Amino acid sequence: MQDYIEREDGSMELAGKKIAFDDDLSDAQLADLHTHYLKLLKVLKQFEFKDKDRQLQVLYQEPDNTHTYESGYFTLQIRHFGDQYRFDEYNITLNNRSVFNDSPDEYVVQLSKHDNWQQIDDEAVEHAKKWVDEMNEEAKKDKSKPNRELTAD
Repeated sequence: MQDYIEREDGSMELAGKKIAFDDDLSDAQLADLHTHYLKLLKVLKQFEFKDKDRQLQVLYQEPDNTHTYESGYFTLQIRHFGDQYRFDEYNITLNNRSVFNDSPDEYVVQLSKHDNWQQIDDEAVEHAKKWVDEMNEEAKKDKSKPNRELTAD
């Protein structure tokens, strides 16, 4: 398993080649990338919990074809017990391509902006922790049922 190589100029390589924004990655680079995504999943699982009211799970969506697809999608999802339709979700996407992102419950990490995997992990964990802390504060404040419109059957 090839991990990242940090070069003297601070840039990061996958399988011996520097990562550049919007460049196509080789099969070897993609294999390294997806191996790291699984490592990041383990790191993000530190936020999982289950109590009497809620459960937070960290989900990872692996693309069908890892040979041509470089994005990693991580979802932190809180399910509220007693209400099958209520859940909160935060998405972290790792990518090296242009990605449209205009949602406050979504964060995109661009790979080529980092010198090494630790920086990528730290950035993902920082944003995950911030969201989890906000959700925990919200849960402390509002123990009532959510205000939402009910639809007729």
